[in-house]
Amino acid sequence: MAREQRPALAIEATACTSCSQPDPDAAGDWCADTIAALISEQHRWYDYDMTHGRGNVDLTWMVTPPNPPATAEQIDAAEQRLGKRLDRQLRNWLEHANGWEFAFGTTALFSTQQLTPDSREREILLQVAHDSDTQIDEFGVDSFDDLIIIGTNDNQSEFILTTGCADDSDCDSAPVWDFDGDIRKFSSLRDFLTAEVKSLKTAKQ
Repeated sequence: MAREQRPALAIEATACTSCSQPDPDAAGDWCADTIAALISEQHRWYDYDMTHGRGNVDLTWMVTPPNPPATAEQIDAAEQRLGKRLDRQLRNWLEHANGWEFAFGTTALFSTQQLTPDSREREILLQVAHDSDTQIDEFGVDSFDDLIIIGTNDNQSEFILTTGCADDSDCDSAPVWDFDGDIRKFSSLRDFLTAEVKSLKTAKQ
């Protein structure tokens, strides 16, 4: 993985287990499994750096645990601000972890409070799109207003984006884009996070 990673300290077991219903297409609870896999990789990266010349630097930021689960009221409030219904995978994820600073590398996944149509991050996203000459049709949506920012790295040069459900209906999943001037599209949040875990596992061997 090209970007520098930051592993995270041990997380309370309840943060993984006090969750919502698992994805019906998955065996078990995919959110809890993904959280556990990310934490495992964070610690592996942390241990690697500590034993490969960075032990004199405070690296505890690398092992930041996810926030406690969001409540239904917090998720509903985010949907009201966005004017969009979130897909079940994203809702499920938030019910496990209401935001996660340094979830993988320097990239944070947003809390419900950060899900808003008006933010400094959106202004920066539009500037990155302009500077890279990225057109909205490359995302397959009609307007940048259709995109919800659900994460970004610490210098706002990379964005994790999704959409809400169409026509305020209920939907199982929505596409996710990883955008840093280049666009990488995933069919769902689960697929995106699975790819991140796989990428982490291939590095610092």
